[in-house]
Amino acid sequence: MNTADTLLFKLYGCEDDPAQWSGVLNQLCRETGARSAVLQAVKLRGGRLAIAWTAADAQTLGRDAAPLPGVDDEDNPRLEVGRIARGLDRVIRDEDLFDRGDPARGRLQERLAQRRLGRFMGSLQQLDGDTYLGLALHRDIDDPDDFSAAQAGHLAMLAPHFKQAIGVRARLRAGADLEHRLRRHLDHLRGGLLVCDGDGRVRWMNRSARELLAGGDSLRLRDGGLRAAGAANDAALRRELAVLAGGDADLPREPAAAASVGGGTRYLTLGQGPQCLHLALQALAPRQAGGQASVFVAVTGAAAGAPVSPAAIAALFGLTPAEARLVAALVGGSTLEQYALARGVGLGTVRGQLKQAQAKTGASRQAELVRLVLSSAAAQLLDAAAPDLNP
Repeated sequence: MNTADTLLFKLYGCEDDPAQWSGVLNQLCRETGARSAVLQAVKLRGGRLAIAWTAADAQTLGRDAAPLPGVDDEDNPRLEVGRIARGLDRVIRDEDLFDRGDPARGRLQERLAQRRLGRFMGSLQQLDGDTYLGLALHRDIDDPDDFSAAQAGHLAMLAPHFKQAIGVRARLRAGADLEHRLRRHLDHLRGGLLVCDGDGRVRWMNRSARELLAGGDSLRLRDGGLRAAGAANDAALRRELAVLAGGDADLPREPAAAASVGGGTRYLTLGQGPQCLHLALQALAPRQAGGQASVFVAVTGAAAGAPVSPAAIAALFGLTPAEARLVAALVGGSTLEQYALARGVGLGTVRGQLKQAQAKTGASRQAELVRLVLSSAAAQLLDAAAPDLNP
């Protein structure tokens, strides 16, 4: 493997280990005769270029750790917006960026001399609409040689790879950020959600699932795996998981309440009474030859109430705060009489509020009104941050 191949190998490994940037730039210095190599992402903000992040070779980081105004900040004249077109998508020298006699170039060279930096060669590429990637190489101030044509060609060959590696890095970081945000939002879903393998080993679950597993006896997490209470239920659960994951499924059929509906979804009831749980199971991804799919499991408490935020009900159905509080109580299992007693109002007043709520939602009966709410977005999210409509 030649040195260029080695550099590219290290370059595309920088996302897994950002500390490798220094090693990549160290090698670039050796291959080009540079004393310093600095890689920067800069963003266009308000008509100016601002430095988003910086990587440098070990020598630059070690000797020049203290920021140097006019070199390490947005006041570096090479970062003036008007110079973008001059340096974009090619190997550049200061002669390309500055007009003859431009005092800004002289001031920059004086600052660079404080770090013993002399001749410059670099590249500038656009990463996206307002972000650019700049790579700056400097020779030692006492080095009599300039960068050669071969070294400039080497940089021209490497520059697109730096851009591509940074693009991969950005996409991976964006994907990781999106995954983190999705996990946080899934924690606000009312129903329990899990992903496990065919043996029941849990790979991920949301907050509601953790609470259901911790607070009941019908389904538990044991040694990292799902286990149902009772031999029959546990055997049924393990068989459903194995079938969906594509395993051998050489497990005996048990007389547990399990059923399959079109589309490959399996349904299972575990436990009885207040501890009863309903499970819906699906293969998470198509099975590949020789492999197993993960299994997605949705779990809810069959006897669990579904408290819904009055604020959400008011917003979605156009109800007054008083009407929304009443509907929320009915959804939670309260009767009109119980609600009137708890609120200290007359039963006639409560019936009037119910009539108004039905008229606004188009529900002809109380049961239909409750169904409308339970099937709406209001019932799907845990709404801890919603404003309280209680006086």
